Amino acid sequence: MEDRIFIAKYVVGKLNTEDLVQFADQKLTDGVYSEHLLNIMDDGPEHWNPVSEYFESFVEEKGYAVPSFEQAVWVLLRYHILLISQGNVSPSKQFRQLLDDIESFDLHKGIKKYVGDNIGIENMYGWYHSDCSTIEETDSGIFNESLDWVEKFKNEH
Repeated sequence: MEDRIFIAKYVVGKLNTEDLVQFADQKLTDGVYSEHLLNIMDDGPEHWNPVSEYFESFVEEKGYAVPSFEQAVWVLLRYHILLISQGNVSPSKQFRQLLDDIESFDLHKGIKKYVGDNIGIENMYGWYHSDCSTIEETDSGIFNESLDWVEKFKNEH
Protein backbone atom coordinates (compact mmCIF):
# COMPACT_ATOMS: atom_id res chain seq x y z
CA MET A 1 0.00 0.00 0.00
CA GLU A 2 1.27 3.43 -0.87
CA ASP A 3 2.70 5.29 2.14
CA ARG A 4 0.41 8.31 1.87
CA ILE A 5 -2.68 6.04 1.84
CA PHE A 6 -1.34 4.17 4.87
CA ILE A 7 -0.69 7.48 6.64
CA ALA A 8 -4.20 8.71 5.80
CA LYS A 9 -5.70 5.50 7.21
CA TYR A 10 -3.64 6.06 10.36
CA VAL A 11 -5.00 9.60 10.73
CA VAL A 12 -8.65 8.56 10.33
CA GLY A 13 -8.22 5.80 12.91
CA LYS A 14 -8.36 2.74 10.64
CA LEU A 15 -5.07 1.23 11.85
CA ASN A 16 -3.99 -0.45 15.05
CA THR A 17 -0.58 -1.08 16.56
CA GLU A 18 -0.28 -4.42 14.78
CA ASP A 19 -0.67 -2.58 11.45
CA LEU A 20 2.08 -0.15 12.47
CA VAL A 21 4.38 -2.99 13.51
CA GLN A 22 3.77 -4.75 10.19
CA PHE A 23 4.48 -1.48 8.38
CA ALA A 24 7.76 -1.05 10.27
CA ASP A 25 8.74 -4.66 9.62
CA GLN A 26 8.02 -4.31 5.89
CA LYS A 27 9.98 -1.07 5.63
CA LEU A 28 12.97 -2.61 7.40
CA THR A 29 12.73 -5.70 5.18
CA ASP A 30 12.69 -3.39 2.15
CA GLY A 31 15.94 -1.83 3.37
CA VAL A 32 14.53 1.38 4.80
CA TYR A 33 16.45 2.09 7.98
CA SER A 34 15.17 4.30 10.74
CA GLU A 35 15.64 4.29 14.47
CA HIS A 36 11.90 5.02 14.69
CA LEU A 37 11.08 1.80 12.85
CA LEU A 38 13.35 -0.17 15.18
CA ASN A 39 11.62 1.43 18.15
CA ILE A 40 8.24 0.38 16.78
CA MET A 41 9.48 -3.18 16.47
CA ASP A 42 10.95 -3.11 19.99
CA ASP A 43 7.77 -1.80 21.61
CA GLY A 44 5.53 -4.14 19.64
CA PRO A 45 1.78 -4.02 19.30
CA GLU A 46 1.06 -3.79 23.04
CA HIS A 47 1.71 -0.05 23.45
CA TRP A 48 -0.24 2.42 21.29
CA ASN A 49 1.23 5.71 22.54
CA PRO A 50 4.93 5.08 21.94
CA VAL A 51 4.30 3.13 18.72
CA SER A 52 2.12 5.90 17.27
CA GLU A 53 4.67 8.54 18.31
CA TYR A 54 7.49 6.56 16.65
CA PHE A 55 5.36 6.16 13.54
CA GLU A 56 4.64 9.90 13.34
CA SER A 57 8.34 10.63 13.88
CA PHE A 58 9.24 8.23 11.07
CA VAL A 59 6.68 9.89 8.78
CA GLU A 60 8.13 13.33 9.49
CA GLU A 61 11.71 12.02 9.15
CA LYS A 62 10.88 10.80 5.65
CA GLY A 63 9.51 14.20 4.67
CA TYR A 64 5.82 13.36 4.73
CA ALA A 65 3.41 15.64 6.49
CA VAL A 66 0.91 13.99 8.78
CA PRO A 67 -2.33 15.29 7.27
CA SER A 68 -5.22 16.70 9.23
CA PHE A 69 -8.28 14.49 9.59
CA GLU A 70 -10.06 16.35 6.77
CA GLN A 71 -7.02 16.10 4.48
CA ALA A 72 -6.73 12.38 5.21
CA VAL A 73 -10.38 11.86 4.29
CA TRP A 74 -9.76 13.58 0.94
CA VAL A 75 -6.66 11.43 0.31
CA LEU A 76 -8.77 8.31 0.87
CA LEU A 77 -11.64 9.65 -1.24
CA ARG A 78 -9.33 10.37 -4.14
CA TYR A 79 -7.60 6.99 -3.80
CA HIS A 80 -10.78 4.90 -3.82
CA ILE A 81 -12.69 6.95 -6.38
CA LEU A 82 -9.74 6.96 -8.79
CA LEU A 83 -9.60 3.16 -8.49
CA ILE A 84 -13.31 2.98 -9.31
CA SER A 85 -12.95 5.40 -12.25
CA GLN A 86 -10.18 3.30 -13.79
CA GLY A 87 -12.65 0.45 -14.24
CA ASN A 88 -10.46 -2.33 -12.84
CA VAL A 89 -12.34 -2.94 -9.57
CA SER A 90 -15.89 -3.70 -8.57
CA PRO A 91 -17.38 -0.23 -8.05
CA SER A 92 -19.75 -1.30 -5.28
CA LYS A 93 -17.06 -3.26 -3.40
CA GLN A 94 -14.56 -0.42 -3.70
CA PHE A 95 -17.17 2.11 -2.61
CA ARG A 96 -17.92 -0.09 0.42
CA GLN A 97 -14.19 -0.03 1.22
CA LEU A 98 -14.24 3.76 0.88
CA LEU A 99 -17.15 4.02 3.30
CA ASP A 100 -15.34 1.69 5.72
CA ASP A 101 -12.16 3.77 5.52
CA ILE A 102 -13.95 7.05 6.23
CA GLU A 103 -16.49 5.69 8.72
CA SER A 104 -15.31 8.18 11.36
CA PHE A 105 -16.16 11.07 9.00
CA ASP A 106 -19.65 12.50 9.45
CA LEU A 107 -21.41 12.16 6.09
CA HIS A 108 -24.33 14.20 7.46
CA LYS A 109 -22.49 17.21 8.84
CA GLY A 110 -22.74 20.29 6.68
CA ILE A 111 -24.75 18.67 3.92
CA LYS A 112 -26.87 20.82 1.65
CA LYS A 113 -29.47 18.26 0.64
CA TYR A 114 -28.24 14.65 0.46
CA VAL A 115 -26.03 12.39 2.57
CA GLY A 116 -22.44 12.71 1.38
CA ASP A 117 -22.86 15.92 -0.60
CA ASN A 118 -20.39 17.54 1.82
CA ILE A 119 -17.65 15.56 0.01
CA GLY A 120 -19.32 15.08 -3.37
CA ILE A 121 -20.27 11.41 -3.03
CA GLU A 122 -24.04 11.82 -2.69
CA ASN A 123 -24.83 10.20 -6.05
CA MET A 124 -22.47 7.27 -5.51
CA TYR A 125 -23.95 6.87 -2.04
CA GLY A 126 -27.43 6.88 -3.53
CA TRP A 127 -26.49 4.21 -6.07
CA TYR A 128 -24.83 2.12 -3.38
CA HIS A 129 -27.93 2.19 -1.19
CA SER A 130 -30.45 1.81 -4.03
CA ASP A 131 -33.01 -0.93 -3.38
CA CYS A 132 -34.44 -0.94 -6.88
CA SER A 133 -31.27 -1.45 -8.94
CA THR A 134 -29.48 -4.60 -9.99
CA ILE A 135 -25.84 -4.99 -8.99
CA GLU A 136 -24.88 -4.25 -12.60
CA GLU A 137 -26.93 -1.03 -12.59
CA THR A 138 -25.47 -0.07 -9.21
CA ASP A 139 -21.92 -0.72 -10.38
CA SER A 140 -22.53 1.21 -13.60
CA GLY A 141 -24.03 4.13 -11.68
CA ILE A 142 -21.17 4.26 -9.17
CA PHE A 143 -18.62 3.99 -11.99
CA ASN A 144 -20.19 6.84 -13.99
CA GLU A 145 -20.48 9.00 -10.88
CA SER A 146 -16.83 8.31 -10.08
CA LEU A 147 -15.86 9.72 -13.48
CA ASP A 148 -17.89 12.85 -12.73
CA TRP A 149 -16.34 13.12 -9.24
CA VAL A 150 -12.79 12.85 -10.59
CA GLU A 151 -13.49 15.61 -13.12
CA LYS A 152 -15.26 17.83 -10.60
CA PHE A 153 -12.62 17.51 -7.88
CA LYS A 154 -9.46 17.17 -9.98
CA ASN A 155 -8.03 20.44 -8.66
CA GLU A 156 -9.20 20.22 -5.07
CA HIS A 157 -7.43 18.89 -2.04
